[in-house]
This record gives sequence, structure tokens and C-alpha cells, in this order.
Amino acid sequence: MMDQEGKPMQLEHRQMKLQYANNKGELTPAAFYAGVRNEDLASYHPGFQLGVAGYPYGYMEGTLTGYSELPREMKLIRHEDTDQHIIFEYRHEVIGLTVCVEMERIPTASVLRSVTTVRNESDAPVVLTHLSSACLPGIGGGGIRPWHNKQKLKLHYALQTWNGEGQWRSGDLEQLGLYPTSLHQTGSSIHFNSTGSWSTSRHLPMLVIEDLETSEAWYVQVETSSIWHLEIGHHGPTNAGGVYIQADGASERFGGGWTQQLLPGESFISVPVAIGCCKGDYQDAIRELTAYRRSRLKPENAWDGECPLVYNDYMNTLWGDPTIEKLVPLIDAAAAAGSEAFCIDAGWFAGRGVSWGLGLGDWQPSHDRFDEMGLQGIASYIRSKSMIPGIWLEMEVCGSDAELGKKPDDWFLMRNGARVGGGARWFLDFRNSAVRDYIMDIINHLHTDGFGYIKNDYNACVGIGVDSVGGSTASGLLEHTRAFYQFIDEVKVRYPRLILENCASGGMRQDYGMLSHFHLQSTSDQEFYHKYPSIITGSLAALLPEQAGIWAYPYPLSFEDKFDKQNPNVIHEDDYHNQMANGEQTIFNMVNGLCGNLYFSGNLNLADERNKALIQEGIALYKLERAHIRNSHPIWPLGFNSYGEDDCWACVGLASPAGDRILLAVWRLDSADAFQELPLGRYFAGKQASVRQLYPVDDSQTKSFYNAVKGELTVHFPKRYQARYYEVTETVGVPEVEIQK
Repeated sequence: MMDQEGKPMQLEHRQMKLQYANNKGELTPAAFYAGVRNEDLASYHPGFQLGVAGYPYGYMEGTLTGYSELPREMKLIRHEDTDQHIIFEYRHEVIGLTVCVEMERIPTASVLRSVTTVRNESDAPVVLTHLSSACLPGIGGGGIRPWHNKQKLKLHYALQTWNGEGQWRSGDLEQLGLYPTSLHQTGSSIHFNSTGSWSTSRHLPMLVIEDLETSEAWYVQVETSSIWHLEIGHHGPTNAGGVYIQADGASERFGGGWTQQLLPGESFISVPVAIGCCKGDYQDAIRELTAYRRSRLKPENAWDGECPLVYNDYMNTLWGDPTIEKLVPLIDAAAAAGSEAFCIDAGWFAGRGVSWGLGLGDWQPSHDRFDEMGLQGIASYIRSKSMIPGIWLEMEVCGSDAELGKKPDDWFLMRNGARVGGGARWFLDFRNSAVRDYIMDIINHLHTDGFGYIKNDYNACVGIGVDSVGGSTASGLLEHTRAFYQFIDEVKVRYPRLILENCASGGMRQDYGMLSHFHLQSTSDQEFYHKYPSIITGSLAALLPEQAGIWAYPYPLSFEDKFDKQNPNVIHEDDYHNQMANGEQTIFNMVNGLCGNLYFSGNLNLADERNKALIQEGIALYKLERAHIRNSHPIWPLGFNSYGEDDCWACVGLASPAGDRILLAVWRLDSADAFQELPLGRYFAGKQASVRQLYPVDDSQTKSFYNAVKGELTVHFPKRYQARYYEVTETVGVPEVEIQK
């Protein structure tokens, strides 16, 4: 129902408040906040941005998307506000377009999930050049500081790269590119975007804006494995109007030249975007996003009870060279350690000593790697050890030597009339039903052979996009991506007990477009255990802990030793085993894995008795704490640390929903200081709490001291590159301070 003319309308969802100006029945968003709003903010646009070929885009179109003209020419024809959603529908009478902005209310979080749909109701084709998924202004309007004051708004964003995911940074708006320059509307803005199919290879598709003055936080997450774009700008020539967030997966200027033709009667639906605000800081923002991801996006389990603990033979172990004589000892050792699944990684389809990259796509078991047992026999052997057999695929690619490569070009993604990629990887086109049938047949055979776990890897990027009918290469990539999502859903319907892991050279495609379809996500290909903490702490802001696959690889065979130095036997030498004897490498590895979904690897069959016991102890603890992990939200007592920052400590916690129990991973990296204070005051200040070292239990080296008045835990690690795992629990009737080992 439309609010009465001239009266502003306020919509609320949990902590969020959305205020709309009412100009003769036209509702435009004016304020977006969780705290107190001190001034009337001017309103400029409906809550979307739109570009159409042949029409001027709007103010500063070379640098901004947030000032498109067409939305201001459109009339509001429908508004709904229910417990489930908020809808605004508009119509442009001249062009004949309708635009529907639907914001789904998320019951468990201060989050709205926004999707924009455009329909061509004219009798002529229309070419779209931009469409926002969400655009909300009115950020930072509380308090007395102007929006551009350096002590006002802080923007948090994350850098990504291969082996170095989850690198969070922050800065004020001017540092990042948004600042007033005159009495006119500012033409400056901040942009983050991705082009191609490695959607998280440069940045994570999410941001957090923190108001340091009013203790509010705004957050946004784009959910696509195709192109995406985030823009932070400012509406208005003064403080009126406020800062806005514009999010899209459909932009000609900032999305790889995206355009989409709509014939009469056709529609285009934007990629989904989650947007929200809450009281607090970036940690409170991540807590809201964690609740949203868990309740709305996480796929239904393919298992009963807890997610099985998976051993994978690749990382720092077989490096893509599985054979029967190498696998059997690892299978035995993994089962003895407590693994519940065993995944055979790359190389299972190639002949011994053959470089397997050019043969991707046929997915026929090697004729000489597994002797008379064959791959099916290996799967049966894994089953006999009470573990689920798993297998590695790159189901979206084809090597140039594969028989699959002889298929017609319409099986492959094309650009400029040629197949995209080459060598080890052409890319299959999942818009083609024959491709989907082919890969489904591969999965059918693997399932028949007993495999209940598939790790799907994706080790190359399509680039700017692929050919499409009626659209740009960027729109073709989105079509293909959506077809692949649909295919994965069809796999899950056919095999509801099949566990699916998403990997793309680690975390190069760890967006929630993909993760709303896959059960698990590899966080990284990082092979050095002591470089993992910054990746772990940062990735937990972007992934659910129970979906975040974190490697633990005790007794590693490094890539350098196996390939560069050609010395794979180093793991049998006395010097190597002497380095492992004190157990600290194993402890560090296991603490890494205890921060999320433990991905297990390493040459376990070579471990001495002390390290075997440490491995078994870590796995037993992980199994005990899985229920806590899958209900937890992350906290960062020391904030985020960067990949190149070794002279420091690192810490991340997994807190219960009530915040009364925290599992705390603590790492001393190359810091010269053997003591570190961990501030827990936001959870436990003035409260009684007990501190217990959960892993390892038998430890005479490290010590801890908890100050209940301050809510501060002090730890002492005497050696560099040590790690420990603690439990902090709110209690009643214990001493104010206590020393724990």
C-alpha cells in the first residue's frame, strides 16, 4: 500500500531502517541506517541504476554508475511490503521497460537479498548497458562529522591472489578515492570489480563500511561467479544525500563491456546481492553476513550428522601422482588417524610418468596406476576402511589431447570465433545440453564405482567472457555460469548423498554464487603451513567456517623437493625426521585445520609415535568440536594480519551464538616477543570465564593467564612458529584470574 502523499515512509528489518522520501507518490530511498539519523538526507533516485543503449546514461558516466538518468524518468506502479519481501516496480512509458526491485527479508540477519528484473514490454528490441542489483544511498548520515571526515567512515575490503587469499585492508574514503572537490556533485568514487570466471582472483566480492562516530556498519556481498562490480559514491553536492553503495553484475563500463539485448517480452534478472547494516563494527557486520549465509545460502547437507573429515592425497603429499603403492599406505594411515573420507586428487586418469594436463576431459581411469585392483578396486579398499571414496575432477575443461576435444565447437566456450583457452584447458559450454549429459554420464560412472565425494577444481580463467546470442561476451559468461549452477543442482537431485567440493586453484572462485550450490570450498593452495594464518583469518570473513576447507598437512613433501630439487626421498631422511620430532609442525598444522572444515593431507604413514598421537588427538578434537564450528561466527581479537607480516602474532576465534564459548586459535609467527595479550573484552569484560588449552593437552611449554576484570588473555609461547588452541568459556564462581596450562 502506498504511503500518503508527501509523508516519508520508513521500512524496518531487524536492526536496519530504510527511509524513503515521498514526492507526489514517488518513493525514493533517502536514508539507510541502524542507529540514529540526525538530518534529513536529500533523495535523488529510485533504488536502482539502469542504462539503455541510445539514451544518455547520466552524470559523470565515465566514473560513476550511481547517477543514471532513466530511473528518475520512471513511475512507481507497485509497492509491496510483507514479512517476506519488499518490492518496488517501476515503468518507463516511452521506452516500454518495467523494472522490479525485490528485496528479500532474511529472518535470521539484518540483511536484505536484492534482485532487479527488467522486462521489455515494448514492440522493439532494447539493449541494456547497465543494471544494478542493489543501490542504496543515505549511508553515514548520523553523528555530526561530515561524510568525508577521516574519522568518520572506514572502508574494509579484501585482496585476493593465488596462495594469498583473504587479505583484508581498510582505509578512509579519501585514501581509496572518494572525496569532495567543489560545491558541485563529486565525480569521484571507489570501485572494486572482477572480469572473467575467476571471480575472486583479485578481490572478494564484498565490502564493509564502518562509521567510527556512530558505531554503525554497512555491508554488501555480490553472489556470482561471473563479472561483478561494487561502487561507493556520494549523492549530492553537500553532506545531504549521503554515501551510496551500488552493486551489480551487469555493467558495460565496469564489467567487461556487458550488454544484453531484450526482445519484446523478454526479461533479464540481475545477479543476487546481499546488503544490510547493523550497530557495531566490521566484526558485527561479518556476524550478520555469517548468519545470512548459514540460513539462506548454505546447501542442504549430503550427509547425516556432521560433515565427514576428508583426507586428500595432493597437497604436500602425492602432488598429482597417485599409484597403488603410494595410495594404500596413505589410505591405511588416514583411516587409523580417524579420517572419514579419502579423496584421490589429480593424475588418476593418466598413465604413469605422463604429464596429465593435456588429457583432461576424458576421465577414464589410468590403465597402469592401480594394477589389477583398478580405480574401482581402490574405491572399494577405501570403503573397506570405513571411509567415503572421493575423486578429483575439472569437469568444466578439456585438454587438447583428450578425445573430448574432437567434439564440435558448440561444445566449447567461444570468443571471436575460436575456442577459449587451449593446451591443457579449453572450456566446456554448459549451455549445451550435450555437454551437461556428457559430464553427468562421467559422474554416473564414478558414482557406480563407489565414489561419494567429488572435488571439482577450476585451474584457469575464461577471461573477459564468451560469445553469446543477443549479448556481449560478458553476458555470455553469465549465461554459461548460470547453466553450470543449474547442472550442479541437477547432480545433487540425482545424487543427494554426493558431497561436492568447490576449488579453483584454491580460492580463486570462492563467491557465494558458487557456494550456494557446493557444500565445501577450498580456501587456498598455500603449501607452507606457517603462511596459512593470514589466509585463514581473512577467509573466515568471507566463508562459513563449516564450508571453509583449511589444509593441515603434517609430514609434508614440498613442491620444491619433489619437482625443483628432484628429491622426493627427502621425507625418508634422518634430518627431515629430526625436524619433526618435537611435534611443533604437526601442532601448527592441526591448529590451522581446527579453524574451519579440516582438509587433511601429508605423509601420515611416516609419522613417528609422538606425531601420530598429535595427529589423532587433533582429529579427535575436531570431531568433538564440529557442532560448535558449524554454529559459530568468527571473531578477531588481534584483527587481520597480512600475508607478508611475519613479525607478529595472529589469532582468530569461533564464538558460539550466545558468545559464551569461544574456540581460539593462536599463532606466534616470527615475532621476537614470546608474550601476547588477546583482548576478549567485548565478550567477557567483567565476567567470570575459564580458559583451557584444548590442543595439545599434554604441553609443558606454553602458559596462559586470564584477567577477568579486563577480559584479556595473555599467552606465552617460548618458540617462534608455535600454535595452540584454546577454549574460553563464561562461568560462574571461579577466581577472577587464573593460570592455565
